[in-house]
Amino acid sequence: MKKMITLSLISLLLLAMISCAEGASNSPDNYNVPQSFDLGKNYYTVEGSPDLNANIIGSNEFDRDQTATLNINVMNKGKLLGFKNDKTPYDADEIYAARTEMKLESSIVDATNVVASISTDPNSPIEVKSVSQEIGSVKSGENSIAPAKFDIKIDKKAKAGEYNLYLNLSYDYQKNVQIMDPDAVAQTYDANRWYGMMNQNLTLKIKVNDQADFEIVNTTGSLSPGGENIVDITVKNTGEEEARNVKAIINPADPLSTTDSAAFLSNIAPGNTAVAKIKIKADSEAVPKVYGIDTVLKYETPEGDTNYSDVLNAPVEVKEAGFFEKFFGWI
Repeated sequence: MKKMITLSLISLLLLAMISCAEGASNSPDNYNVPQSFDLGKNYYTVEGSPDLNANIIGSNEFDRDQTATLNINVMNKGKLLGFKNDKTPYDADEIYAARTEMKLESSIVDATNVVASISTDPNSPIEVKSVSQEIGSVKSGENSIAPAKFDIKIDKKAKAGEYNLYLNLSYDYQKNVQIMDPDAVAQTYDANRWYGMMNQNLTLKIKVNDQADFEIVNTTGSLSPGGENIVDITVKNTGEEEARNVKAIINPADPLSTTDSAAFLSNIAPGNTAVAKIKIKADSEAVPKVYGIDTVLKYETPEGDTNYSDVLNAPVEVKEAGFFEKFFGWI
């Protein structure tokens, strides 16, 4: 009887010490009791569960048209919220079983066999190129042994701003534990564990940086076979950031050529245009049609970094020579 009273006092003290903090946002699914689990031999029912959180290691800022690897750290903030005494032990073996069960019940806050996956909003410019990953077990108060790694691709037309990534974490946890065949003298026992599964959905934020971006909005000036002319290539900054000291680098292919491989455009603010004037020559054997001239813009960011645009295509038309051009050879 003295041992029973002592154990009851210990239970009350432990109950007072366990924090009854606000419940975690995740909720366990309901599971049937395993056939091997005998509720009549259960001494304690413990309240609590794992509570996983996550963060992106390093910067969460990326450029459009960038491929990157996200390193995601998973941490477990699960807490014991309380317990109740379901059965009072009477002899030495039962007291030993109750004490052992109480010790093992604390594992209810540990997440095991954690599987992580990432998804995005419909029509998001972020493409997730990695499949689900197993990251092992995460005990309460600890981080995952290694981060989950996910490859993502930012669309080249992505607008600057924040985008959501949805991290799904599914895992097992110990819902209850029961001590079978305890032997207080030999200090031996069998543990019968009842496991459940949980899912948590977390939202992570990534940012697409402000950048200059370009498109060719107009080309004026045409050519005749064997002729030479000034072609105006109008470039627009469709991005969110000013491009400074812009230089248009021109690379025409046969049957077109140029002696002016570059044109300076100064600064182009977002939404503004600038005109590159390039002298282009068409070979005398050029077939009349529209040709594309590869154009790359070299520029500086406001921070002073040098960048290059994608290859842009400037359409230039070679027209069939008119009467005067054919007769006099004029251009």
